[in-house]
Amino acid sequence: MREGLGVKKNSGGSRADRLALLFFLLMLFFTAYNLFFGRYNIMEIKKMRDNMEELDKKLRVLKSENMKLEEELELVEKDLDFQLEKLVREKMQLQRPNERILLFKD
Repeated sequence: MREGLGVKKNSGGSRADRLALLFFLLMLFFTAYNLFFGRYNIMEIKKMRDNMEELDKKLRVLKSENMKLEEELELVEKDLDFQLEKLVREKMQLQRPNERILLFKD
């Protein structure tokens, strides 16, 4: 019917289809390149996660140590004289006059 209007038959894909395929292939290439060779590649991310786990462990240890020190501070603030005497007796091994210290071997 309308043969004179320049209507073409589909001969394997239009230019837009080829551009879309080329764009898809380029995106696939760049994604694969970044996955394996980019700044934040798979191995780098794994190293970062391992480092983060190690830092989390250190953080937990430091938090528990901090809690112990806070408890000790509370005890010292509560009864300073008793804690000073305890420190002097245990760490410095001092004694009052007419008092004996018994040391046991482990």
